[in-house]
Amino acid sequence: MVTVLAALWWGASLLASETLVMLAAFLVVLGTTVVIHEFGHFAAAKWLGMKVEIFSVGFGKRLFGFRWKETDYRLSLLPLGGYVKITGMDPEEEAARQQHPDAYLMRPKWHQFLVLVAGPAMNILLALAIPFVIGLFFFKAPAYLSQPAVVGAVPIGSSAEEAGIQPGDRIVRFAGIESPTWSKVRDYTAINDGKPVPVTIERNGQRLELTIIPKARQQAGNIVGDAGLLPQDIPAALPVVAAVQPGSPAAQAGLQPQDKLLALDGRPIPNFDWFKQSLQAYENRQVVLTVERKGETLTLTLTPKRIDGEIRIGFVPVPPPPLPLTRERKSLLGAAQHAVNENIRFIVLTGEAFRQIFRGERKVSDTLSGPIGIAKASGDAVKFGGLEGLFFIMGLLSLNLGIFNLLPIPVLDGGHIFLLVLDVMAGWVGWRLTDDLKQRFNQAGFAVLMLLMVFVMFNDVTRFWWKPGAAEPPPPPPPAVEKPSPEKAPPR
Repeated sequence: MVTVLAALWWGASLLASETLVMLAAFLVVLGTTVVIHEFGHFAAAKWLGMKVEIFSVGFGKRLFGFRWKETDYRLSLLPLGGYVKITGMDPEEEAARQQHPDAYLMRPKWHQFLVLVAGPAMNILLALAIPFVIGLFFFKAPAYLSQPAVVGAVPIGSSAEEAGIQPGDRIVRFAGIESPTWSKVRDYTAINDGKPVPVTIERNGQRLELTIIPKARQQAGNIVGDAGLLPQDIPAALPVVAAVQPGSPAAQAGLQPQDKLLALDGRPIPNFDWFKQSLQAYENRQVVLTVERKGETLTLTLTPKRIDGEIRIGFVPVPPPPLPLTRERKSLLGAAQHAVNENIRFIVLTGEAFRQIFRGERKVSDTLSGPIGIAKASGDAVKFGGLEGLFFIMGLLSLNLGIFNLLPIPVLDGGHIFLLVLDVMAGWVGWRLTDDLKQRFNQAGFAVLMLLMVFVMFNDVTRFWWKPGAAEPPPPPPPAVEKPSPEKAPPR
């Protein structure tokens, strides 16, 4: 009974703290990106002399605010973004308001275009500003990412082990990329799970041609590829147990705090990342864990379980040594180049993922995330990356929001821009888009967006909570899992 209560208390406290962090991070990330977007519309409308009635941070009931000139600046009840109300922009408004001299519809088409494009433009500027400021003042990154890809360890059952890669191998060519850095290897692997990747390695002065097939794994609910390649510069440190989850396989086997993990099935454990990834090969299989306790060597037998897409035994490790970091303050030009390069990298990776969807090489359900997925990613970013992780996910979401809103989809800014351009082109030949046609166009777009929202919400729920057939072990081999930041390791 005591064990059950302890397990419930441990699980409830962990869930509550993680949920609060996830919710807070989600509100900050989503709120900031949406408010910045709406501020773009607001600033453009004000600059062009349009009448702006409301600029609200949040939705719903007005809590407090102030009025300056004709605009009500307010803070509203629901902190899920914000909105701006420009006179004459809503087609449902009465004709008198739409015909106000400062109304949106009474202004030239190019004025309307600037107001529409200003929202996505602000999102893209935010996505550029975040890495620019980080690069200018406190840029730091794991040193290994910019270094040549030399393998330090190969987890049990990983794609790298199956391909015949060994510790000490130097990757001289990866998918056609000559002398790749770990950053190049990571980016290519992430979007090419399940695809054969030609790899040339150098071992003892000889070059070998190998093929590695990255395995699928979950990262914040999305499916990405992982090759099981651990860099040489990860500090060697044996995992040490900080706490054991009551009722877990680790607890049932007798693992205790301060135990030092020495070997997994007789294989020496070089570091926590190797141990974490090697566990993925032991779902519902007994494994022998060798530990050191107060100077004595013990062997424990346990069976890892799948929890949230990962194979775990149920312990929290003592944080391993941090990765060596590259720290520098870039020049203005260097920071600007860094910001542009980072955003281009994200755009290329996203574009490649969607290209694979259209070619049938990737499932839509493995790629798109809704509010729950964004919340999970935001929480993980803060958990493993702290404030920098929060800004990283904020910039990424802002970039996606800016680009997505420029697509010619009805209801979105891009859809309004499309209608605006179409209306101008029709005017060249003496035609005019009727209000009824525009309304039908927007209604169709709204229906499509609602269907998309239902799909991504359902997709999020099935990935994070309801997993059909989760009780049955999937066919081998199980997916490998990429390491989190070693500074803040999750329960294992």
